Amino acid sequence: MTLTTLDLIVLITLLLATVLVGMYFGRSNKSSVSEYFLGGRSLPWYIAGISMVATTFAADTPLAVTELVGQYGISGNWLWWNLLAGGMLTTVFFSRLWRRSGLTTEVEFIEFRYSGQPAALLRGFKAIYLGAFMNILIMGWVNVAMITLLQGFFGLSYLEAFTWTGLSLVGVVVYVSFSGLKGVVYTDVFQFVLAMLGSIVLAIYVLQSPEVGGISGLKEVLPSETFKFLPAIGNADSSQGGYQITLASFLAFFGMVWWSSWYPGAEPGGGGYSAQRMLATKDERSSFLASALFQIGHYAIRPWPWILVALSAIALYGSKGNPTNDLPNFISYEMLAGDQPFERMTTAQEAEYEQWLSTWGAVYGEQLPQAVKYNQDYRFGYIFIMRDFMPKGLLGMLLASFFAAYMSTMSTQLNWGASYLINDLYLRFISPSSPKRNTLNMSKLITLILAFIGLLVTSMMDSIAGVWQFIMECGAGLGLVLILRWYWWRINAWTEIAATLAPFIGYGIAHWLFDLAFPNSFFYTVFFTTVTWITTMYLTSPEPFYTLVKFYKTVQPGGSWKPVARKVNETNEHGPSSWMLLLQWVLGIAAVYGALFAVGALLFH
Repeated sequence: MTLTTLDLIVLITLLLATVLVGMYFGRSNKSSVSEYFLGGRSLPWYIAGISMVATTFAADTPLAVTELVGQYGISGNWLWWNLLAGGMLTTVFFSRLWRRSGLTTEVEFIEFRYSGQPAALLRGFKAIYLGAFMNILIMGWVNVAMITLLQGFFGLSYLEAFTWTGLSLVGVVVYVSFSGLKGVVYTDVFQFVLAMLGSIVLAIYVLQSPEVGGISGLKEVLPSETFKFLPAIGNADSSQGGYQITLASFLAFFGMVWWSSWYPGAEPGGGGYSAQRMLATKDERSSFLASALFQIGHYAIRPWPWILVALSAIALYGSKGNPTNDLPNFISYEMLAGDQPFERMTTAQEAEYEQWLSTWGAVYGEQLPQAVKYNQDYRFGYIFIMRDFMPKGLLGMLLASFFAAYMSTMSTQLNWGASYLINDLYLRFISPSSPKRNTLNMSKLITLILAFIGLLVTSMMDSIAGVWQFIMECGAGLGLVLILRWYWWRINAWTEIAATLAPFIGYGIAHWLFDLAFPNSFFYTVFFTTVTWITTMYLTSPEPFYTLVKFYKTVQPGGSWKPVARKVNETNEHGPSSWMLLLQWVLGIAAVYGALFAVGALLFH
């Protein structure tokens, strides 16, 4: 598809505005490493909160929701909605503690909570593992999603889409290197507003189209199970359509994932860019409010425009049957869409194709090529609706919103990844006395290197789902240690080392020895990791008393710290009791889910 001149003007203007916003707000953010990576710890809570939401809004996010809804209906979103329990845990129990710690990065926490060579080893390992390895995997994942979008939207070749994605990343590197975190977060706010506005406008336009006919039109053509907010729990064969899960699977999956597994943006106890934003806020109250705003925006508000578009995609391209079931194997979507010439067919092949075309052409009409591709890959439903239903000018704005979503995610990945490699590797182990100017220049160089390697890894990736599963299993069982290290004095450095490395061993045993597939392999790995770290903890000595005292006096975490508190004659702790926090956690979960259901009920009333 070729954009009009108006669309190009709108697209280029909005992208330039994004870069200028970042450079403007980050112009004075260079006085120190803390200024560069934490914005001088002066972020207002609403800016930090919106920045968190924007970071999780990547180019792949609407496509992923479209795929889930295409497969399972609205209830399919529980595959990620269940993570709210872990997110609210961070808000209620950990947001104030992170800000109270006064740290620069999540990884720095390791030598704040532990001591000695094991702590130093773990800090250095995690700086590389999270800041480089895992960070690059995530960037590759986001790049693949952007490439898929450009291919589906414009009919570009892989190389062309890769080139445009790379050029976009260059723009991100420019303003991230120049501005640091302050420029990143204020750009995030601008990008989030733009991205959400584009999503809402698209949902309105497709719903109002004669082909869909609004919410009532969707209800006429889609089965009622598609609109269920909750999965069907029990016998998987007890209902038709919707997300179905056995009771055992429900208890295992929904009761385990949110606390057991490390996952970017949903780390139990907080971590990654979430911890960075909380550390960058003005005070403890701002840290709490920022995290709470993130949970509300991420789970209760943001998904609904995508869900409406996803439902429209089913109605347009999937509700009348699956044309791929009878599609001749010598015919591809690219041929039907005119992106690839038809190969010479035999007489029998021509007859087979004509019969297929006459049957399904009468069903889908001009939308037949889209219907074929949609039934092969539900993610394309969002792309086709963007391309076919947005008017000129607004199409450029919508495409800009996708670029904005891509850039907001990549800018955060580059900034917090560089913060680990600089603060927790370079300044800690390589050049502790490095002058400020050299350190800031090194930060910019690391940002550039991460972006380059991210593009290189992108060229090797062919499956987003495979990357997601790998990341999930690499942290299976680690989450509980990340929670307990704040609230239980007995957790030591060797415990976290064991919990960090055990998932890789468990992953290998589950897949290669027992031949288990995901998610069964995930549950096995959680069990293996948990047994490993508990055994390690009791076989090794606690942290030295002076380390525990320093941590306790600084953070005042509550929980199981009474042995330490008694020895230093300190029993007064900040904030409410553990039971009150537990009540706030439950009420917070109920409130966000209540808001989620309320918005959905208003839409489909």
